[in-house]
Amino acid sequence: MSLIPDEAELVSAATAGDVLVDLGVVAPGTAVAARALSGGISNVVLAVSWDGGRAVLKQSLPKLRVATEWTFDRGRIRNERRCMELLGERLPEGTVPSVLSHDDDRFLFVMSHAAGGGANWKDELLAGRVDLETARRAGALLGTIHAWSAGDAQVAERFADQTPLLQGRVDPYHRTAAERNPDLADAVLGEVDRLLETRRALVLGDWSPKNLLAYPDHVLALDFEVAHWGDPAFDVAFLLTHLVLKGVRRPQDRPALRAAAGAFLDAYMSSVGAVAPNDGDVVAELGCLLLARVDGKSPAEYLTGEIATGRVRVMARDLLLGGGRHLGPVLDHLLS
Repeated sequence: MSLIPDEAELVSAATAGDVLVDLGVVAPGTAVAARALSGGISNVVLAVSWDGGRAVLKQSLPKLRVATEWTFDRGRIRNERRCMELLGERLPEGTVPSVLSHDDDRFLFVMSHAAGGGANWKDELLAGRVDLETARRAGALLGTIHAWSAGDAQVAERFADQTPLLQGRVDPYHRTAAERNPDLADAVLGEVDRLLETRRALVLGDWSPKNLLAYPDHVLALDFEVAHWGDPAFDVAFLLTHLVLKGVRRPQDRPALRAAAGAFLDAYMSSVGAVAPNDGDVVAELGCLLLARVDGKSPAEYLTGEIATGRVRVMARDLLLGGGRHLGPVLDHLLS
């Protein structure tokens, strides 16, 4: 991913209509309404609508919305768009949004709007609604992506650049957490070395409940800016990290969250085949990611207070210093 200057002007609700005209999404003179959606820490995201149509416009920010400096090349938006286009070709309709148009020079693209009737899985989990079928679908879809991509040399070449992984995850997550926990630095940095050396499949990099919309019969996946050719263990650990963190936030839901973790893993393993990561790699990455969500550059916003963050640090330390290499017992312990 080559570095690109950051001069491109940010799109706003006031200028979104002009952008859609420029891209040929709507005809000149079309009245367009726009409103901001949550873009997380890294993007401008606008829901746009006009007579007879609607879409979502997404543009990468030159500076991420975090308290500390986090360098992440704006060209990540092109990486996301390419991944979304690829997944749209390979997966059932409705699994990912469709790319309608794009402008690489302005670091943006326009995609189809999610259909009504979906619920954000993160919101559902934080409200105590733990649906096992959603967990199964999330696991089956991830396993399917890892399985079909693993033997595809063209996909490996298209996503060979590790810049998204380094700038989007390893530097702000692993290495920052290692700096803030010197006693764990060797273990974390050893896992970084293993992670960077493992190149087996298309890894999404943000397989998180916040990026999964749950429908009665399927899930819709969002956000692929960290997509890269890498280690499937990362995506598995990333999702499990979020289930464990929800258990810290809501202790009363731990049994249900443990069941969801099991449903996710069972469906994943049934779909992924020979490219499945081993338990030890997932456990090691889980330890790193748990630590990163309290001591990295993007801490989980719903974990407040030293009791909660301290519990997560203890969990991470146990995993990183040899607290178990088999996922079942590890998850039993973390979600007990």
